[in-house]
Amino acid sequence: MNTRTPLLWSALCLALGIILYDGMPSFWMHRIWLIPGLGAFFPLLLWKRGKKELLLLGAVLFLVACGMGRMALSDEAWSRQSSWSVGSSGRWTGIVRESPTVNREGEPYARYAVELETLRYDDGGEKTISGTAYIYETDPKKLYRAGDRISAAGKMTAVRIYKNPGKIDLEGRYRSQRLLGRIYPEKGETLHFSGDSGAFRIQRWAEDMRNRISHAFSPYMDSVRLHILGTLLFGGNYGDIPQSIMTSFSSTGIIHILSVSGSHVALLFGFLYFLGKWIHLPEKVVISASILLVLFYSFLSGLVPPVIRAAAMGILSVGGVFLDREKSSLNLLGAAVTGMLLWDPFYLYDVSFQLSVGASAGILIFYRPLSHFFSRFSHLPHWIGEGIALSTAAQVLTIPLVLYDFHSFPLYFIPANLFVTPVLEWVIIAGLLAAVLSFVFLPLAGGILQLADYLLWFSIRLNQTLSSLPGASLRTGAMRVMEILLYYSTVGILYFKDHIFPMPRRRLAAGGCWCLLALGCLVLFLFAPEARLYAPELGPDQGAILLSGGRRILYYRGGSIPSHTSNWEWNSLLGYVGLTEADLLILNLEEVKEPIPLSLSIPVREIWVAGGPVEKKAPQVLKDFRGTLRNVKSARLTMGNLKALTNGSSFLLSEGERAVYFSGRKGLSLPSFPEHTLWVAGNRKNSMGIPAEEIRRVRGEAIIYGGSRLASSWEDVDLFEAEQYPAANVYEKGMQAASFRREWKLEGHDL
Repeated sequence: MNTRTPLLWSALCLALGIILYDGMPSFWMHRIWLIPGLGAFFPLLLWKRGKKELLLLGAVLFLVACGMGRMALSDEAWSRQSSWSVGSSGRWTGIVRESPTVNREGEPYARYAVELETLRYDDGGEKTISGTAYIYETDPKKLYRAGDRISAAGKMTAVRIYKNPGKIDLEGRYRSQRLLGRIYPEKGETLHFSGDSGAFRIQRWAEDMRNRISHAFSPYMDSVRLHILGTLLFGGNYGDIPQSIMTSFSSTGIIHILSVSGSHVALLFGFLYFLGKWIHLPEKVVISASILLVLFYSFLSGLVPPVIRAAAMGILSVGGVFLDREKSSLNLLGAAVTGMLLWDPFYLYDVSFQLSVGASAGILIFYRPLSHFFSRFSHLPHWIGEGIALSTAAQVLTIPLVLYDFHSFPLYFIPANLFVTPVLEWVIIAGLLAAVLSFVFLPLAGGILQLADYLLWFSIRLNQTLSSLPGASLRTGAMRVMEILLYYSTVGILYFKDHIFPMPRRRLAAGGCWCLLALGCLVLFLFAPEARLYAPELGPDQGAILLSGGRRILYYRGGSIPSHTSNWEWNSLLGYVGLTEADLLILNLEEVKEPIPLSLSIPVREIWVAGGPVEKKAPQVLKDFRGTLRNVKSARLTMGNLKALTNGSSFLLSEGERAVYFSGRKGLSLPSFPEHTLWVAGNRKNSMGIPAEEIRRVRGEAIIYGGSRLASSWEDVDLFEAEQYPAANVYEKGMQAASFRREWKLEGHDL
C-alpha cells in the first residue's frame, strides 16, 4: 500500500467491504455492531506490537469491516420500509420528490418519483407508508412539480429486476431510492392534486429557475437544440432529445456530456479559475469564489445524486490539480469517494459513479505520463497530443466497465473528444453565461445564445458524421473475469514499471502473476467448449443463444403478454455475448395473441417461424430483414451439418452427438432423443406441467426452464430434480448458461 495516498486506499478498502457484505452469512445481519468493533480490534492489537506492516494490515481490515458495517446499516434501513404494501390496492397519497420523467414518443406518459405517505383502502381503512414509488400517468395534460402532494387510485406492483448480466445495475439504485414498486392508476382514473406540501423546496426552486431560463432562451434557439442545451447544462430532459442524436453520442463515446458529471464541474471550475486569474484576483479568492459558484450551480441542477457526486469529486479533485499536487489530487478524490460511500454505499453499484470515479482517477494517474509520451512526437501539434492524452487517460480504467454495461467500444472517441467535445464545452460555457445574463440583460444573453445555437448545430452534425462512419462502434461483448484481471495487471505493471523492473524480486513476482493470468486466458480460448448456450430471463418470453460448430443460432418464444422489457433484455444479451450477426433465428409465436415488440439489433441470415404469420405477430422483426424467411410446420430441415426436426411447435437441433431440444406447446413424440440432449423447456398450454413420461423419454443431460413465473414452472423443475436431471429456472436464478464438453453442463452466469 502506498502511504502517500492513504485516502485513495481507504476508499478502495471501503468499497471492498461493501462488495464482501453481499456474500456475508446471515449471522451478521442481526449483529451489525460487531463488524466495526471487530475491525477496530486489529489495529489496536497490532499497534502495541510496533510492526508497521502489521499495523497497515490491521488498518485495511478495519476499513473493510467499516464498509461491511455501513452496508449492513443500509440493509437494516431498507428492511424498515413498508414492503408489505407491494400488491396492495387503494388510494395512495404522497409528495413528488423531483421533476417527472416524461416520454413523448410512442405512448406518452409521465413518471413521478413519489415519497409515499398513506394508503387508504376501499373499505375506508388507512395506513401510513414508508418508502417511495413510481406513479405513472398516461397522456399527461398537466405536469406536477417537486413538493406537490398528489394521490392516485390503483395497485402497487413490485419492481421487476431481470437477473441478466451485462447491464446497468438497477437494484442498487432502487434500494438507494427506497423504491417499493410501481403504481399505475386504475382505468379511467387520473392523478389528483392535493396542494403544496412545503417539502423539497430546493428541488422546486431549481425546477422553477430552469423553467424560467428555458422560457427566456426559447425565442433565440431551435426548439430541439434548446432541449439539448438544457440537458447539457442541467441534465435530464432525455425524452425530449431525438433518439438518433442520443445514439450518435453513444456511438462516439461522449454521451456522458449529456448528463451533469465531474467534467461539467471541472469545466466550470476551470473557466472561473482562469477568468479570475485573467483579471488578476488573488488565487485564494478565485478558488473560494469558484467553489461557491459551483455549489450554486449544483443547487440550480436540483441537488440530485449525480450532481452531488459531480460537485464533490469535481471540487476536491480539480482543487488538487490547480494546486499542482498530483498526490493531493488522488487523496482528495479518495476523500470524495470515501465520503459518498459512507453517505450511501449503493453508489458503488451505480454505473455513473463507477465511470466518474474511473475517469477521474485515470486522468489524475495517466494524463501526465501519456502527455509526456506524445510530446516526443515533434510533428504532432501540442494541443492534439494533450487532447489524445486526456481522452485516452479517461478511458484506461473504464474500458472493462464500458464493455460490460454497453457491450461496445467507440473507435472514434479520440476524434470526438478532440473536435466535438471542445465545441460542446464552449456551448456549455456560453449557455451558463447566457443563463446568468438573462436575469440582467436579456438582449446580450440572446446574442450569446444565437452563437451557442450555431456551435451546437455544428457539433451535432459533426458527431453524427463521425458516428455514421464504418465501424464507429465496435461490438466486442463483455470481458471475462480472467481477461479483466489480465488487463488491469498489465496497466498496473506498465504504470509502476520504474518501481518493479529495477528490483529482481518485484520483477519476478509481477512477471509471474502476469504470465499466470495470460496462461489462464489462453487456456480458456484453446479449451473453449464445443458448444455453449445462453438462456436469459425474459419475463413472459423465452429465448436462447446457441453457439455451436461456428454457427450462431437464436431461439425466441413469444409470450401471451407483449413486453418491451423482454425485447430490451434480449438485445442487451446479444451485445453482452458480442454477436454482430446470426445465422438463424427460430421464432415460436404460438402463444402470441397481440403483436410483440421484438426487434433485432443484429442482421440475421435466415428466420424459421412457427405458430402463425410473423407479419401480424412480430412485425418489427421484419424491419430491414433481407434474408430467407420460412414458415414451418412439421418438417425436417438442414443447415450444413446441422439437422433440425420440428412439429411446428418444438424444435430438435442436432449436430453430431449433441443436440438441443426447444420444446413448445406441443412436445415432439419421438421414441427416444440423442444421448447428449440439452432441454430448453417452458410452460405448456393451460399451465399444464410437463408429464413425467416425457421427462424420462427425453432424458436431458441438463434442463433450462424459462418463460413462466407460474407455480407449474417450479413444479416442473422439482419433477426434473426428482428424476435426477439437473435443472434451473431462469425466473428464479436469472440467466443460465450451459456448455458441452463431452456432455452438457449448467454453468450459471458464465461468459
